[in-house]
Amino acid sequence: MLIALGLINWTYQSSEPGATASSLAIIIIGAVQLGFTFMPGAEKFLTQSFLKFSLWIVSVAAVIFAIIN
Repeated sequence: MLIALGLINWTYQSSEPGATASSLAIIIIGAVQLGFTFMPGAEKFLTQSFLKFSLWIVSVAAVIFAIIN
């Protein structure tokens, strides 16, 4: 979802200064989270409650950033 939001943001904000950097920030967060899901052994790491909560906060913050940006 974050990758799609970043690409949509990039498309609609392409004429604005700094749109590339803000869109790439959203895309990179989504790509890193997606990449972690395919790593072997990451399940044990990603199921820790503090990490799940932290990733949730980062994801929500990225979505809000994409909407208001």
